[in-house]
Amino acid sequence: MSKPAKQPVTHCLVSLGLAEDVKQASALVMAGKVLVNDQPARPGMQIRPDDALRLKGGQQPYLAKGGLKLAGALQAFQADPEGLVCLDAGASTGGFTDCLLKHGARLVYAVDVGFGQLLGSLRQNPKVVNLERTNLSAPELLSLDPRPAFATCDLSYLSLREAVPIYQQIMGGQGTLLCLVKPLFEVDDAQARRTGQIDEGAYAPMLRDLAAYLNGLPGVRVMDVCLSPVTGHAGTVEFFFYVLFGASGAGPDLDEAIAKSVAAAVMIQTEKTDV
Repeated sequence: MSKPAKQPVTHCLVSLGLAEDVKQASALVMAGKVLVNDQPARPGMQIRPDDALRLKGGQQPYLAKGGLKLAGALQAFQADPEGLVCLDAGASTGGFTDCLLKHGARLVYAVDVGFGQLLGSLRQNPKVVNLERTNLSAPELLSLDPRPAFATCDLSYLSLREAVPIYQQIMGGQGTLLCLVKPLFEVDDAQARRTGQIDEGAYAPMLRDLAAYLNGLPGVRVMDVCLSPVTGHAGTVEFFFYVLFGASGAGPDLDEAIAKSVAAAVMIQTEKTDV
């Protein structure tokens, strides 16, 4: 699968919610406040989707760090929820929900089994339907009106092997799903789950096996893979899958994307060890 071309750093700043518009983004670059791979960005600079882009001073563009995770995946996959009805399952405090709204989502169903976690500003937002105390498999999600066409997934203790078919039903077999891949819930390793530690050599086989399983489901295609730009709790490495429902034909060869994502993950872990 061919990778998206480079884009102007100013456009990427806007896409990630780090700037309101291209004019403000240009001003941030000129002021030396933009870092690409921890080096100052240059005016007119073109960057790749997997380049690390941030502002000096750690300014937070989203209500929770989950927003940064999803923003990175949206950029890497060139996925766009603008104008779409969206579903965010495992919403928690609403990082993904906030990110979807800031990327133009028309409506977001924020689903979570917990209660009282969604941040107040999102609870009061008319574009958010707060479905707390609701499991992904709850029957009422099958009759959402309007039906979501774009979905995100940040679930714990549930493999995507079980979750993705449920999303497919909720979405009527059509649409886009960006799902966070949490290795601890995808590997068949009881010790890893107890300790929270996974050998770096397990990442690639896990991603390949999971993608192969999902691609074996009728109407499901894993189109791309990327590393989450932000680690999970306790610094755990996570990935994203870009899934299409309603796709036909063979899916793309993911070997290169998996190898690249795993190499980036190993580099992150090595840097943490060296600190």
